[in-house]
Amino acid sequence: MNAQEPNWDTAMGMDRLPTHIIDKSVPELLDLTGRKAVVTGAGGDGLGQATAHRLAGCGADVALVGRTLEKVERRAAEVEKKWGVQAVPIRADLSDWDEVHRAVRESKDALGGLDIMVNNPVMSFAGAFEQHTKAEIDTTVLGSLTMVMYGAHAALEHMVAQGHGRIINISAVGGRVQQKGLTTYCACKAGVIGFTRNLAHEFAPRGINVLGVAPGIMIKPDMRRYVTAPRDDRERAARTSIATSLERYVQLGRVGLPEEVANMVAYLASEAADYMCGQTIDVAGGIWMG
Repeated sequence: MNAQEPNWDTAMGMDRLPTHIIDKSVPELLDLTGRKAVVTGAGGDGLGQATAHRLAGCGADVALVGRTLEKVERRAAEVEKKWGVQAVPIRADLSDWDEVHRAVRESKDALGGLDIMVNNPVMSFAGAFEQHTKAEIDTTVLGSLTMVMYGAHAALEHMVAQGHGRIINISAVGGRVQQKGLTTYCACKAGVIGFTRNLAHEFAPRGINVLGVAPGIMIKPDMRRYVTAPRDDRERAARTSIATSLERYVQLGRVGLPEEVANMVAYLASEAADYMCGQTIDVAGGIWMG
């Protein structure tokens, strides 16, 4: 080799190729046994609890973080009973910087490590932008963007030191398309997509991969109730808006389950997604705005 030439194996990263995966099956690549995961916003009936179940179903031990201790305790007990992994309930106000950092530290200590951080906070207001109050705008920005940053920052405190980890930020397909009545929320979710891309660019060289998932219209128990039996004009308007969106813009023509979105989170957390970086994947039934 010419002394002036670089080592091409090293220059092209061929010395770091994960050749050990070649003979593995896909189920083996999806196995998260021994991994330690934190999921925020995990006490309710939506994506947080579904993600905790999916990660646990792949073998990961999980800390479920939420605002109400009784809710995350109940969800953690369900996860532990169903999947036979360790599931730890952690109470935290995700809008509070110090509480988020404390919750991630407690999660790591309780689980014995931190490999996967899923940022899934949500607080938002819908409606015509000109009718929003300052408090509603501030709450939506905090709940839809800032709290994602808080969670990522808290995870990086530990992942940087250990030189590895995976952060998965929950955005929304609204971050890519225009939706009436959701201007502030959609702008924030576009911010999550940009934050994910830039955070990955900054930390991938340090062994930390950052990815995102953008859900579409997910059906939860409360939503199912007002879709089938709305109690007032607001709920009837919401039902009409959802039905119109499905008919016009969602190619599969139906709402989705949180578990369908959680499937993608589990995939991105696994070895199967090791060559993905900075991307946000839509799980939205093929939504488009023509």
